[in-house]
Amino acid sequence: MAYTKEQLVEMYKIMQRGRLFDKKIATESKKGKLVGMFHFGTNQEAFEAGLMPLIGPDDYLKPYHRNHGCLSMCDMKLYVAGMLERATGYNNGIGGDYHQQDIADLHLLPLDGLIGEDWLHDTGVAMALKLQNKPGVVINCQGDGGAQMGALYEAMNFASLFSLPIVYVVVNNGVAMTTPTEKECKCSEISGRAAGFNVKGVSVWGQDPIAVREAMEAAIESARRGEPALVEVMTYRKCGHYFGDPRDYETAERDARMSEKYPDPIPRFEKMLQEMGICTEEELKGYAKEIKNEIAEAFEWAYQQPRLTGDMTKGADKVFSNTEGGKL
Repeated sequence: MAYTKEQLVEMYKIMQRGRLFDKKIATESKKGKLVGMFHFGTNQEAFEAGLMPLIGPDDYLKPYHRNHGCLSMCDMKLYVAGMLERATGYNNGIGGDYHQQDIADLHLLPLDGLIGEDWLHDTGVAMALKLQNKPGVVINCQGDGGAQMGALYEAMNFASLFSLPIVYVVVNNGVAMTTPTEKECKCSEISGRAAGFNVKGVSVWGQDPIAVREAMEAAIESARRGEPALVEVMTYRKCGHYFGDPRDYETAERDARMSEKYPDPIPRFEKMLQEMGICTEEELKGYAKEIKNEIAEAFEWAYQQPRLTGDMTKGADKVFSNTEGGKL
């Protein structure tokens, strides 16, 4: 499928935004300015570049904990303020980095602290959309570790039975926390499991944002017709489970093999854009500089915002929804 220069540049910017945001977090963490556990998505940014441009105003997205590419749908200043526990940020700074959400305006669904349980929660959101005759699709993203949880298979069975508008995305980055995928799963492709529930399943090489986008476009259109789908994005995480994780569980031999199979998507895409005559090297450097400045400005603004105080976290409305009937 052919894409315009604007679309291709947008995908490139999403990859750079995710990569540069992670680097900024690392820098600020080393300075002792950030508190909490941060999960990076180094080398798997093409997944976000292929997905994020497809999220429409009626759709709902549940990113997973390495999804800083979802910043393309957020106000970055508010996101950073929320991450820094500032009262003016998303969720009044209560959620930190891991639990940022904005259901009402951005349709950004919350993450559950229990990996793999969100499959069920977001299938309920898809059911709500159907019952309320709303046009949106739910996109639920989790890792290969989350795909080993039984909740995914209960969810797919339910979604198939009721023809729900949902796409399940498994970002298979080769390791679940500290366990290599081959030691937790004998399937060569997790997407094959979808067939048991009459759900459309496909695996796509996750270093090419265009390939990811085409797979996601087909899956989302399928879900809009009431035919749920599962997309497995095959990639490799070139970083620890969390910032500071030394990756002692990763051998040099396996890292070299996986790195060759899943090369860095950013320079790969840069080379492609230049060879296609879409962008010059100078243009690409300009986009990266623009994003780096945007991130720096967001942090500078957020650091000036009022801090969250203990009394702001009290109240049932900070835990439970007061929306009548749980309407979306």
